[in-house]
Amino acid sequence: MIVIRNWQRISYLSFCRFSTRSLSIQQFQKTPLLLVVRQQGSARLKMTSSPPEIVPQQPLDALLLNKTDTEQEIFLTKYPNYDGRDILIAILDTGVDPSLPGMQVTTTGERKMFDVIDCSGAGDVDTSITRTVKDGVIEGISGRKLAIPEKWKCPTGQYHVGLKPIFELYTKGVKSRVISERKEDVVGPSHNIAASEALKQLTEHEKVVGGTSEKTSDKWAREDFACKVDFLKSMASVADVGPVADVVTWHDGEMWRVCIDTSFRGRLGLGNVLGTFRETGDYAYLTNKDSVVYTVRVSPDGNLTEIVVPSGAHGSHVAGIAAANYPDNPQKNGLAPGAKILSLNIGDHRLGAMETGQAMTRAFNMCAELNVDIINMSFGEGTHLPDVGRVIEEARRLINRRGVIYVCSAGNQGPALSTVGAPGGTTTGVIGIGAYLTSESADTLYGVYKPVESSIYPWSSRGPCQDGKLGVSLVAPAAAFAGVPQYCRQSMQMMNGTSMSSPNAAGNVACMLSGLKQNNLKWTPYTVRMALENTAYMLPHIESFSQGQGMIKIATAYEKLSEILVNKVFPPRLTHFEINVSNHCKKSKGVYVREPNWNGPQEFTIGVEPIFQNHLSDNNLPAISFEKQIILQSTAPWVSHPQTMFVVAQERTMVVTVDASKAPKGANYTEIVGIDTADPSLGPIFRIPVTVINPEKVAVDQYTSRLVGKSGVTERRFVEVPSWATSAKITLRSTNKDEMDRFTLHTVYIEDDKCSRNTETQKIQGPIGNEWSKSITVQGGKTLEACVVRAWSRGKNPVDVDMTIDFFGVKKPTSISLIHGATNTPIRFQAAPTKSIDVSPSISLKSLVVSLKPQSAKVEPLGPRDMFLTSGLQINRLLLTYQLKVQKPSEVQLQLAGLTPYLYESPVDCVLFQIFGANKSFVGASSSYPDRWTQKLEKGDYTIQAQIRYPDDQVLQGMKELPLLVHVKLGNKISVDLAASASDATLGKECKFAGKALLPNQEMTVYAMNIADDKLPKTIVPTSGSFLAGTFSALKDSDLSDVDKSEVIYFLSEYSTRPTKGLSMVTTKKDTNQNQEMTDAIRDLEVSWVQKLTDEKAAKEFFEACLQKYPDHLPLLQNRVKQLMQAKLVDQTPENVQKIIELCGQILQITKPNETLQFSSVKQEHDDDLLTVDKWLALTGGSEDQRKDVVKLISQFEERKKSIILALQALSSLEQDIEVRKSKFDVPASLRFGGITPLIFGGKQGEVINKKSEGYEALKSKSEQIDATVSEELKKLDSNWTGNQFYVKLLVWLSADDTKTALISAKHAAALGQFGRCAKLLNKAGDELKSSATDSQAVDTSLAEVCESLEWNHLATHFKNSALIKNRTSYRLF
Repeated sequence: MIVIRNWQRISYLSFCRFSTRSLSIQQFQKTPLLLVVRQQGSARLKMTSSPPEIVPQQPLDALLLNKTDTEQEIFLTKYPNYDGRDILIAILDTGVDPSLPGMQVTTTGERKMFDVIDCSGAGDVDTSITRTVKDGVIEGISGRKLAIPEKWKCPTGQYHVGLKPIFELYTKGVKSRVISERKEDVVGPSHNIAASEALKQLTEHEKVVGGTSEKTSDKWAREDFACKVDFLKSMASVADVGPVADVVTWHDGEMWRVCIDTSFRGRLGLGNVLGTFRETGDYAYLTNKDSVVYTVRVSPDGNLTEIVVPSGAHGSHVAGIAAANYPDNPQKNGLAPGAKILSLNIGDHRLGAMETGQAMTRAFNMCAELNVDIINMSFGEGTHLPDVGRVIEEARRLINRRGVIYVCSAGNQGPALSTVGAPGGTTTGVIGIGAYLTSESADTLYGVYKPVESSIYPWSSRGPCQDGKLGVSLVAPAAAFAGVPQYCRQSMQMMNGTSMSSPNAAGNVACMLSGLKQNNLKWTPYTVRMALENTAYMLPHIESFSQGQGMIKIATAYEKLSEILVNKVFPPRLTHFEINVSNHCKKSKGVYVREPNWNGPQEFTIGVEPIFQNHLSDNNLPAISFEKQIILQSTAPWVSHPQTMFVVAQERTMVVTVDASKAPKGANYTEIVGIDTADPSLGPIFRIPVTVINPEKVAVDQYTSRLVGKSGVTERRFVEVPSWATSAKITLRSTNKDEMDRFTLHTVYIEDDKCSRNTETQKIQGPIGNEWSKSITVQGGKTLEACVVRAWSRGKNPVDVDMTIDFFGVKKPTSISLIHGATNTPIRFQAAPTKSIDVSPSISLKSLVVSLKPQSAKVEPLGPRDMFLTSGLQINRLLLTYQLKVQKPSEVQLQLAGLTPYLYESPVDCVLFQIFGANKSFVGASSSYPDRWTQKLEKGDYTIQAQIRYPDDQVLQGMKELPLLVHVKLGNKISVDLAASASDATLGKECKFAGKALLPNQEMTVYAMNIADDKLPKTIVPTSGSFLAGTFSALKDSDLSDVDKSEVIYFLSEYSTRPTKGLSMVTTKKDTNQNQEMTDAIRDLEVSWVQKLTDEKAAKEFFEACLQKYPDHLPLLQNRVKQLMQAKLVDQTPENVQKIIELCGQILQITKPNETLQFSSVKQEHDDDLLTVDKWLALTGGSEDQRKDVVKLISQFEERKKSIILALQALSSLEQDIEVRKSKFDVPASLRFGGITPLIFGGKQGEVINKKSEGYEALKSKSEQIDATVSEELKKLDSNWTGNQFYVKLLVWLSADDTKTALISAKHAAALGQFGRCAKLLNKAGDELKSSATDSQAVDTSLAEVCESLEWNHLATHFKNSALIKNRTSYRLF
């Protein structure tokens, strides 16, 4: 619900007009125009809530925020102490920056910000791991040694540690700016210098050595220089992952303290120590340059630390409107400068600051816990189901049981009717605020010099709600300059929207409540709302759907409410009057007739029931004694109802008749109001909204109308869509328009239990040209609203606009199902009865939908912040885990059918997804409305976690098998061929249908053909139940065909890939023996367990037993070699190394490498090709009698090749370990002491080793012992061995940068001091490891050390951070 316009702060003409009205130009020019706040001292210094320096009052301050139209200025002039003091306003938004000048103190000198809380969970840090100090340091999760300052107090000696990537705390805008600045100031210059130097070295080598040489060393040196150039070129566009900070949390004996290591080097003394904000008011910057202010909260056990930062500028702006206080410049104050602010961030960083059910329900719980008086929530969404859902339940409980005044924006989805959002326009008890534009603020806030009328903003959402409620309660001024977070790098910003009108209203209400509290008057949400609505000013010439009951008049409302409370007119536990409307099987909250019954009046049964607050109380006396004698009134002649009603504490019903035929054309609204006969001056004590839309009928297939285009004034036309119509084209023509004119066209029709956003079309027309058209979807029999509004800033002179709506129709299936493999599927469609149509039927498939079953499902209760005070409910969660394998880069969206289409109306508290890479690295998040969250996934394995929150654990148990639907966008759409007949489709004869047309009512049938297997997508392997999704269109007109479509589902039942061999291939005949197959299966099972056993003693014994039975079985030997090579150096023994070399020698003896290499030269694409057999016989001089033996021999060559490569990998790795450890160069410790070796042989985790690691000296001693054994054994294996032979032999089979060779080649390069080649190889290997669920931290840290050796410090920092971000110890918290 955010509309932001970054307009010029003051136009030249506005400046001139202001200067002539108020003061001379010379005086004006001497006065600073903008508020400037300068924080004193170092940016890293901790800040507390003391007001910064304020620039004196300025001439435009009074125009930055409208306080006049709501009577706030009059009210505070009369009651200066009723300025919000003693009132706590909760701002449910993107969070409030506590460092802002207007957020420091109240008018009484108290701290303005009561607390700052992130309810979303995006800033949570797992600090469950504890450390104790040793030699003045602790080890952070990052592996850094964190120096504990002596002045820190920690009686327990236990420090909780966690890790947080700083970029996870940034908004998208801050992140982009910081990356840009880092690239410009540090990374770019450093990188350019490094690249220039590398190119210079390469050029110099080319000059000295030339293109030929007899020395291998020249070859390696040239490659090293070239690799430097290539590597730096590839790193020029690498994504900046940002710094990663250790988080340290401890209890100092009085409270929890938190320090974020923003030195990123373990120098905690340079960081800020913050206490929790509620107790201390502490806040600080994250880093010197980002200006992002943060605060902290800690769970009672210290295992969870919350880093709280604003997820957007919106919340600070809203808080400034509601309650900012500038002691030295009161004209800039918010509406309630004396009120305190509770900042509750419900905008999740992971979702671009969108609200989640998790955040909102937690926020409601905090409001109850902290006794909040008023909520302002400038958030909302359209809803399919008004006034229902878990979020709405908790909101209503907060209002009814805790007496909280809930003020909310109505939405920015106008100007059409029925566009109000949840919760502001659809929830009982919530006061929904529309947006009012004041003409006086147009020049100062917008730079508009043409005279304009005050009006409702065009985009302000309108009622009625789909369940009949009016939707908009009141309106308030909707534009203001207010403070924004410091990271915006400006003191104030102009924003507009219902997001701004809502805090204006909330601030006004806070002033009123402040007066009531000081006079010890107890209000209720019901009495507050009644007083506000009954005293509001109805704006002339503006419909109720737009303004509700009108403009807030707070001074009048205060007097009325005070009178009600002093006289105790209503029992204090009366929460509201519940209105229930029944129309046969349909239940609603008001009467809403949109498709009238023309055959006669419609009858409704309406119930009115007073609701009392009975929670936690057995005192029912107020309800028992409640009696009201009511006069029922309405002003519409088309509504008939009883005149009186006697109301007691139960539902009383009456019959109301609505005759739409008597109502004028267009939108009509009235209310049946209940007036208390004892005191009619109170005004209505309940209201029954009645809306009738009386549409115009279309003569044949075209509707025309002339509109008067007044600036900012909506022109609505309601048209009954012909029963046969499925689409329409709307054309606007203007003959006298201003060259800069813009018109907004907004169309809506309403379907049952479907949000208007699913049936609306909105487009801004102009300014180019004077005729525009828009094609839309329509539904026969529905009432279509076509709403046109001219830009409000174009002045008072109207322009004429002619609107034409042409209807088109094609009767076709709403959904079409196709099955892969079916020979043909008929699809029938029919032209409309009024006109001929040109057809061009087509089916386009745009996405692949893959269904995944959960790999695990766990139901568990959540922590203390999810024990809800108002409802007494313990919230549980179901954590579902799915595995996804992506074969090609893809764009995906995530869906849980029946849950993710909903947010406010959701039957569960919240659905939230998090996507993780192979090593638990956070990739992205998704939630409600899957189409908003597209994740770009590279090739690799991914873990997707879905969290579903709900109080009843049994309900969650029933969801354990929920399938996850992964929607994969197809890079190229797949067209399904269509044929003119069933036989043509079966025979594969496609028809193009060029130049085809249908006469009125004429039918046509086309036949969908099967899709060839090679056209099916290869991005993600389809599972059973997967399907392709797309659309069918019959019309030729491209604009109409885009909107007049049917859904197509193409099922891929029992999908499996087919063999790639040609259909006519003849292969060698293989003898089969069932007994032999059984024996081989038993052997393979035994062999597979050799590598699985983790106990070395058991593994050794089992291997020896298997070796006795299968002495020459290559997979057995391979598995043992892999197992022994995966051991860390500290666990390695001379005996095991000796065994490795022995086994490798045995493998090479069995496999005959030269013969295997010879076979590779004659091998066809398939080993069992007959030509391969003939080639081998010819090459070896074999006879035809040997053919069977050759067939058997050939089948073994692939296994032999694999075994040879493994043996040479092991031997060359051991060989290069010796060379690396002998090297005089500064080789990274993880390379020197085998930290990356396990990764070469299938290990899932290497070992990060550095010179400060414990046991480093012991590793040096151990390596000498191992190297001596390796040297001795390699010489036995090859008497000519001198140091590199086995690595060279490996290069016979694989290239140096092959995936299986890259890390060994990196060792070889490092030993020679060729760190450019080493860096390129490590980078490639690291990328491969990350996509295969392998921890690459050892490789990344080695790469960082290599970059440091080359003095590429910017890249060293990048890879250190990358190692931490891409190799997490645990999944990110929800």
